[in-house]
Amino acid sequence: MITTAQKKEQAAIRRRDDALATKIALGFCIFAAAIVGTYAGILFGPDGMEKVVAHHYDFWTCVAMALVGWMVRSAGGNKVVIITATILSSFIILTLNQDMLVRYLVLGALLFSVGIYGMCQSRNAVRVLMSIELMLNAVNINLIAFARYVDPSHIKGQLFSIFVLTVAAAEAAVGLAIVLSLYRNTSTVDMNKFNLLKW
Repeated sequence: MITTAQKKEQAAIRRRDDALATKIALGFCIFAAAIVGTYAGILFGPDGMEKVVAHHYDFWTCVAMALVGWMVRSAGGNKVVIITATILSSFIILTLNQDMLVRYLVLGALLFSVGIYGMCQSRNAVRVLMSIELMLNAVNINLIAFARYVDPSHIKGQLFSIFVLTVAAAEAAVGLAIVLSLYRNTSTVDMNKFNLLKW
C-alpha cells in the first residue's frame, strides 16, 4: 500500500521530470528558430535561391530538424512541443520561397492532417467534433485560396465556403446536443463507453 509520503515523493519526482522535459523542449524551439533564421539568411543572400534549388537545402533542413527532434524527444523532451515546433519550422522553411497559393494549400493540408489525427486518436467526443471542425476549416482555406489565386473573377469558392460553414455550424449544434444527451445518461464523453445502441 502506498503511503502519503510516497505519493508526495512521486508527485515531486513527476514535477521535476515535467520541468526538465519543458526545458529540453524550449531548447529545441530555440534551436528550430535559429535554423529557420539561418535558412532565411541563406535563401535571401547572394545566389541563395540557386543554392537552395540546386542542393535541396529546404528538404534536407526539414529532415535534419525531424531527426534532431526525434533525438531530443528520446532524451526526455516534451513530445507535443517538439512535434509542434518541428511542423511549424518545416512549414516556414518549405514555403518561404513559394507562391502564396502554395503556402495556403500547405497550411490547409497541415490543418487537415491535424484534424484527421485528432479524430482518429482521441476518444473524447468533444475533441472529435473539434477535429472535424478543423478539417472543415482546412477545406475552407483551400476553397478561398483557389478562388482568390486561380479564378478571382468568379465567387464560386466563396459560395462553397459559406455552404461548408453552414454545414459545420449544423454539425456542431447537432453533435454537441447528442454528446450532452449521452453525457447525461452515461456521465462520460469517452466514445468507447457509448454503448446505448447495442443490443
